[in-house]
Amino acid sequence: MSISGRMVGLLVGAAIVATGGCNRGVDLDKVAPGTEVTLTRQDGGVVKGPVEKVEPDKVTVKVGARPKVVERKEIATVQVAEPGVTPEALPPAAKYREFVVPDGTALNVKLLTAVASNTSKVEDKVSAELVDAITIDGVEVLPAGSPVTGTVTRAVPSGKVKGLAVLEVRFDSLRAGGETFPIAITHSQTAEPTKASDAKKIGIPAAGGAVIGGIIGGKKGAVVGGAIGGGAGTAVVLSTSGKEVVWATGTAMKLVLDRDIEVKVAIK
Repeated sequence: MSISGRMVGLLVGAAIVATGGCNRGVDLDKVAPGTEVTLTRQDGGVVKGPVEKVEPDKVTVKVGARPKVVERKEIATVQVAEPGVTPEALPPAAKYREFVVPDGTALNVKLLTAVASNTSKVEDKVSAELVDAITIDGVEVLPAGSPVTGTVTRAVPSGKVKGLAVLEVRFDSLRAGGETFPIAITHSQTAEPTKASDAKKIGIPAAGGAVIGGIIGGKKGAVVGGAIGGGAGTAVVLSTSGKEVVWATGTAMKLVLDRDIEVKVAIK
């Protein structure tokens, strides 16, 4: 081929890429909403799903439960799925698929770090991992075992007189596919009140004191003994702290994703 012929070929190829990569005979402007397409970006990213909207400068494709916008100038190839026709293989340039994990997605995690209201300190690091993988369109986008990290933001031990124990952790990052995604999910717990057991501690010694007082001094002794017994029970309550909040290693938690995160899954 002559030099001029090669130059013409290169210019034509460049023009195809620049106009949206419709080098498979696909005219994006004629693709109807709802049509299943596979768009491959020039950087190797692949967006697959039904078309929601085609505009002069961009295409919106629904990926899972979220729309994904792709600039037309970034598109290298376009493939349209046809009923009853085996899908074409992805082009060699395809490196990864792009997904959107929507906010509100429940993440089941387990703690790898033990934390407690009476031993942990604010800003202590906390580690956890994803127990159940998150899957979109049949593809595992967040694998089980993906690390989730955070810090203790509140640790209040139980008070002896009043005040319930409180423990709070804020998870701030999730790592998957070699990328770290910022999140902001707070998990907290307040200890249960101990009023029922406190009442027993006060009541039982009071009854015991009344019985002893009655034996010693009759009716008057019973009243005095009851007062002494009740006081003893109250002293026990005042000197005993309430329940602590303890999350041992392996504790299961359900975290609700607070934002959309865009995940890239390598094509194998």
